[in-house]
Amino acid sequence: MQVIVLPVGHDLGPFHPGGGRAPVHQVRLGARLVGLTGPQAGAWTLAHGLVDAGSVVACTETGLRERCGDGVVDELLGQGLLAAVGTGGARGFAARHRLLPLAVGVGNTAEEPWMFGVGMLYQPLAVLSGALFDLWQWAHLSADLWLACAEVADVARRSGADDPALTDPEQVLAGALGALPQVLGARVGCLDLRDGAAA
Repeated sequence: MQVIVLPVGHDLGPFHPGGGRAPVHQVRLGARLVGLTGPQAGAWTLAHGLVDAGSVVACTETGLRERCGDGVVDELLGQGLLAAVGTGGARGFAARHRLLPLAVGVGNTAEEPWMFGVGMLYQPLAVLSGALFDLWQWAHLSADLWLACAEVADVARRSGADDPALTDPEQVLAGALGALPQVLGARVGCLDLRDGAAA
């Protein structure tokens, strides 16, 4: 499995400091604001996902380094603005980060009652399964993404579900990692540092 990279932080867009100084691209990471240079902002934006055959897929660390350069990727990794997730590292990643919703749920449809839209009123920007929709809407109440997956799995078990994809926290996390490029790419959610972690 290739190492994927995911962007961490809430995109606040360009900030113009005035006084003839160049604008920077601001990202909120935990409780602090980080100003990104043009190359850093480009790499961080690219890490939100790549469109492949109509769907959004995660960006690999190798691919991001080839497109943006080792120096830029290393800077973003060092600042915590990128998280690398490789084989066996998913649980550690989830224990250090949390998922925040940035849009509203727009419901399901009679044609696909098991799928839920997320976006703006009457305009879904992403469509999630019921389990992932629950995780998206409630994960921010947990200290980190791993605890959120464990809580979602516990609720599913207590509700009578027996599918391990719904009741096993590891499998819930695997499903979440598969959906994160769609969520992050559509900007309907963002990753942030674990609640209480220093930026």
